[in-house]
Amino acid sequence: MASRGGVSFYRDLLYKQVVDCDGHPVGAVLDLAAELPGAASGHPAVQRLVVRPHRPRPAAGAPAGRYLVLAWEAVEALEPRCIRLRQTRTELAASPLEAGQILLRKHIMDQQVVDCSGLKLQRVNDIAMDFADGALHLWGMDTGMRGFLTRLGSRWGLFGLLRPLHERLHQHLIHWDFVERIEPARGHIRLRLSRDEVRSAIRRAPAPTE
Repeated sequence: MASRGGVSFYRDLLYKQVVDCDGHPVGAVLDLAAELPGAASGHPAVQRLVVRPHRPRPAAGAPAGRYLVLAWEAVEALEPRCIRLRQTRTELAASPLEAGQILLRKHIMDQQVVDCSGLKLQRVNDIAMDFADGALHLWGMDTGMRGFLTRLGSRWGLFGLLRPLHERLHQHLIHWDFVERIEPARGHIRLRLSRDEVRSAIRRAPAPTE
């Protein structure tokens, strides 16, 4: 999962089990928080994990029966079956969401992508990410059939069956640096390019390796 765009938000992160440094379950990933477009140059880094806890109070400062927010720095490794943290679950401290952050599942997934003139393109099926040197960066939004098959296969446990078709499809990836702003009230992700410019960039982009 080290290649650019090689980490899938839906397949590799969403609902994935989170364990502490001793392997004890902490919860499951409900969402990830990152910087708003324009808050940082390049590809924004994930800053928070939003976790559904397995226990009422898995960490200090976590309200009973609610989600637990952890700083990304608490993550030790992304493993095939889980996300491993650096501390024991009794040592974890809650880290609140900040005003300048977006939630990937809530504000990006399934939202309508529009070009700089407001013309509708497609909806977001998946988010491609890049994991390197302990940091997880947003790389682009998959709005094509390949992203849809990723979700279908992951949700129903059919990814092995769908993999041959999945690998033949070109990834319809809109790079994150095309994004101008997020409009949660309208359910829109507005780009800084025209529809034709976006389509041209997608055709020229090489397929990422997984």
